[in-house]
Amino acid sequence: MRVVRVLLWLRFLGILVREIWLSAITVTKLVLGPVDRLRSGFLAIPMDAKTDVEITTLASSITLTPGTITVHVEPARHTIVVHAIDIGQDPDDVRRSIKTVLEDNILRWSRPDGARRRDTR
Repeated sequence: MRVVRVLLWLRFLGILVREIWLSAITVTKLVLGPVDRLRSGFLAIPMDAKTDVEITTLASSITLTPGTITVHVEPARHTIVVHAIDIGQDPDDVRRSIKTVLEDNILRWSRPDGARRRDTR
């Protein structure tokens, strides 16, 4: 089981590097393009991450990704607030991306059973 978790962690690192690279390209295009296309904003994203390690890894991963920064984790630890340089036409797409690409992969390696999500609310 430990080997599987290590492999899932390595997979997450690969995904994070890919996301950083793709975001850097996207931000470069946005910066070099017309400013009126930018639609920056704050997004509240519900979290399934519960432990300090899960929340810190998620917040750090968001901040490491160009164009996004973690602004706040609510005290009850159910929601993370993110600022994005471009939220696009549908802010829910950004929320979904953070949850499926980053958070789900964090939960895969951080939980002993590899559970993707745990609904305890």
